[in-house]
Amino acid sequence: MKKVKSILLFLMTASLFTACDSDDTNEAAKPKAENIEIGTANNKQALIGRDFHFNADVTAGDKIANVALKILPKIGETYAKDWKLEFTWPQYNGTKNTNVHKHFTIPADAAEGKFDFLFIVTDENGSVLEIKETITITDPANMPVDPIIGRDMLSRNDDLIYYMETWVEPQLIFKKNDKLTAHAQISQIMGNGILYSVLIKKSLNYHP
Repeated sequence: MKKVKSILLFLMTASLFTACDSDDTNEAAKPKAENIEIGTANNKQALIGRDFHFNADVTAGDKIANVALKILPKIGETYAKDWKLEFTWPQYNGTKNTNVHKHFTIPADAAEGKFDFLFIVTDENGSVLEIKETITITDPANMPVDPIIGRDMLSRNDDLIYYMETWVEPQLIFKKNDKLTAHAQISQIMGNGILYSVLIKKSLNYHP
């Protein structure tokens, strides 16, 4: 009798583990997104009538079925008028790995305030990735002037020697006819301005 009970217990336990393995196997892999930037330097701010920057590196669970971006009113917020913005980008459908890098203009009829920003990737296997953040939309005339350099790069003869916050005191030795290239993204400005880049000889012992 004990032997029969032991066999039944073993079969029940084996069945339980098989069911768990089956559930894990049947769960569809979800898409993933990395290197997400919502607005210039990921500041999550947008200016009416100005360019808006978005970036995400997407890896599908199977293959991408749909990529959508939505800017929608937030529950509990009050706006001067009804407004929303939605995009779908079918050019990414059917891909496995892709970089979604987009620039678009915030329409002139957009309302000011805080909005829900949603980036939605639907996979061919039925799984969905949804990234939800809050962005602030502002009329440029009401934007505080506080310039921020969010991304800067420095290259010598097209070889990158500095990128964002990865500065590790490289030996910046320049020779005659070397080509120096500098690139920057600046946010929180109202109009046109001037950006100065300064090279200071190290032997001057300059300390900012």
